[in-house]
Amino acid sequence: MTKKKNNLILIIPAFLLMGTAVGIQTKNLFKQMIIGLIVGIIVYFFLRYRNNKIDKTKS
Repeated sequence: MTKKKNNLILIIPAFLLMGTAVGIQTKNLFKQMIIGLIVGIIVYFFLRYRNNKIDKTKS
């Protein structure tokens, strides 16, 4: 079985782009971009922690 590629870091720019899209629609571009970036970073660390916890229980 091949090792799965870890693309978890790509979640941060995804949230940044979602925040940009919302910012364009609401005319608050930079505010929504910052919120998207912060949420992306929080979700990244949460998922990384969860994946490490799951990997430790499998071993």
